[in-house]
Amino acid sequence: MIYWFNPQSIQLGMRVELPIGRREELILDGDWDKDVMPFEKSVNFYGSFKQRLSGVPWEETEYFKKNVDQIESGMTKWGCKDREEFLTRCYSLEKVYVSIKDNGYIQIGDVDCISIALDRYGRPLFCNGRHRLSIAKLLNLPSVPVRILARHRNWVDFCNKVDAYAQSTVGKVYAPLAHPDLIDRGALHKARTQHIIENMLPSSQTVMDIGSHWGYLPTLIEQTGRHCVAVEQSQRFLYFMNGLRKANGLSFDVVSEDVFRYVGTGKKFDTVLALAIFHHFLKTEEQHEALRTMLRNLEMEELFLLTHAHNEAQMRGAYVNYAPEEFAQFIVDNSCLDWIVPLASFDGRVLYRIGKKANEHTYLKYDDDFKIVFFAFANGNTPHILDKVNGQFKGLRSCHPNSMCVVMGEGSDDVDVSRYDFNYIDLRHIPDGCQNKGSIAVTLLRKLAPDVVYMRYSVADEHLVLLCRSIPNIILEHQTKELDELIHLDKDLYLRELAMGTPCLHRAAGIVGVTPEIARYERARSGGRVTTRAMGNGIAPDAHPLSKRPKPAGRIEGLVVAEFRYWHGLDRLIAGFAAAPSVARKMLIHVVGSGAALEGYRDQICACGLEDCFVFHGALTPEQVDPLADRCAFAVGVLAPGRKRLTETAALQHREYALRGLPFLFAGSDVDFLARQPFCHVIPDDESPVDMLAMLGFAKQALQKPALRLHAREYALQNLDWAVKMQIPVSLCRYVMAKNHSPRQSVADGTTGNRLQDS
Repeated sequence: MIYWFNPQSIQLGMRVELPIGRREELILDGDWDKDVMPFEKSVNFYGSFKQRLSGVPWEETEYFKKNVDQIESGMTKWGCKDREEFLTRCYSLEKVYVSIKDNGYIQIGDVDCISIALDRYGRPLFCNGRHRLSIAKLLNLPSVPVRILARHRNWVDFCNKVDAYAQSTVGKVYAPLAHPDLIDRGALHKARTQHIIENMLPSSQTVMDIGSHWGYLPTLIEQTGRHCVAVEQSQRFLYFMNGLRKANGLSFDVVSEDVFRYVGTGKKFDTVLALAIFHHFLKTEEQHEALRTMLRNLEMEELFLLTHAHNEAQMRGAYVNYAPEEFAQFIVDNSCLDWIVPLASFDGRVLYRIGKKANEHTYLKYDDDFKIVFFAFANGNTPHILDKVNGQFKGLRSCHPNSMCVVMGEGSDDVDVSRYDFNYIDLRHIPDGCQNKGSIAVTLLRKLAPDVVYMRYSVADEHLVLLCRSIPNIILEHQTKELDELIHLDKDLYLRELAMGTPCLHRAAGIVGVTPEIARYERARSGGRVTTRAMGNGIAPDAHPLSKRPKPAGRIEGLVVAEFRYWHGLDRLIAGFAAAPSVARKMLIHVVGSGAALEGYRDQICACGLEDCFVFHGALTPEQVDPLADRCAFAVGVLAPGRKRLTETAALQHREYALRGLPFLFAGSDVDFLARQPFCHVIPDDESPVDMLAMLGFAKQALQKPALRLHAREYALQNLDWAVKMQIPVSLCRYVMAKNHSPRQSVADGTTGNRLQDS
């Protein structure tokens, strides 16, 4: 498995050699992780190459002298048998440096990577790949792909405690975990940090985070160069905060006392963070007065307040229960602040920036005077992608009229692209079009001269690398954790993505993931320097009609529509049917679509003797699905997302079902649907057969309560319309423009403003 680490975080190297070629990751006890040495002082190549970059001849460096002495004593080093051959090798390493500087870090294969071990605290220890790591450090690359050869038992125990804590609550941790070995853990709260860091006073240098939990915000704030004080009283939370702080090599201060006592008669911070914490101080008159006193004793330039939802059960009987706007005004009335700006809302909780009106001119200036080009590579034989892009573009245009869309690919005689709102460039009509699509795209985009390019990410190749190198202000939209998915589907595509994905991400101006988990994954690949957003998939409101209520007679019918892959998990449903045949015979499932996993499902159905429970219709158009949907009481969504290492999904088919008014079941977590919604039936994301009695109960309820269909459709229209969804990437475009101030000329002249520099 591949992980991404900041090269600068790998500060120590191991003296003990670990087996580099092994695929499995070892777990080791003992003190092996204490026998270490500073990488930059002990690796001759690092210091010598740094000298070489400043103009020192190779022959005068320690690296050259030491290796030539060994060669002249009879050793062969990297195939070199004499001084001249080794000097040639040194010059070839210079070419590697220049290539990485110009083209990005291209990892060839997944075995010959930089390799590390994780010590008892979770800190990375260098094992192998000194030349590449040295170059990455000297180029100040934000991230490099690495293999983890071993973990200390103590670190594994800590990770297990993280998982145990998550399982003891709701199966997820409270906030994302920033350590590369833990980023795949699901988190409850995911979207707050972008609104805070992007809207923070640019001159802010000192931050206090009240109720810091495990220290996620202080971790990100320290990465911006600010100093943070994390205030947290819970000893349980402090255990995890201190462990993660040490693992990430951070230095923010931790205060483990009551915040009122800590602030005392006065403290000074540029920024104070009070996220979903101050409402706890409204429950008694004494705490309310203590909060008022603390606010008066704080000298600050701004405070970020995330309120509670006014109707929360925990606030019943509270001394006072402020509505969001009242709470913000209470802060102003009792502090040195006088300016309230609402930033975002999260299920009734409102995030405010409360600052000083006198500082208004120092914040980033946002406006909508910029042009977006939505660009995608997509062939004509992928109508599901073309349909999605078209829906997105219509949504984009509705919330940002100064937009256009171009899709480029190899057309298909079976698909009429003229019905779409975007412009389609058919590479079949351009000489050598497919071979030169990257340069064709660059030329076209320079002519169109957008301020921002919003691009659907495809598997990285030389064309995408060229595009990201040549065009500034590209925001990449990611549908999945590419490497985790491709390693099961296509090893060649996996290796291509591994080689060329990182250079693209390093040059991106922003990243949008269709789930917060995917956004975090891509942010880690990019090295954490790229601004991200999460945007669950949407749907065009006119894509499907409301299905009719089926007649309650005979077997209850269900629908599943997909391009079937291994993670759709229909085998779990088939196994459930096989385990409860008497229940299964009360239902009939219509299977619509094609895909690599479909044949295996057919074989499993035959082996279980369930041919009369499933009807295969092949690939159908949406219009051809309509009469089937009218017959069905419910639908079946994705049942095994964990197979591609996802803890949450944003499946298009779930949105299609909701728009049709079909109640549906799915496994795990979908970013836009909750288990408590009556038109959803959520099952565990594991390998167990589907519980048929529970599914039958859900199907009967769906059949007997026609209002569920109206409820599902109304939810889709209000929350999943692309016109609503595309406001998220537009906000990211707006931020990119505000950060860059005046980048309008850059696309046309080809400058990037994002090139890697020597450190």
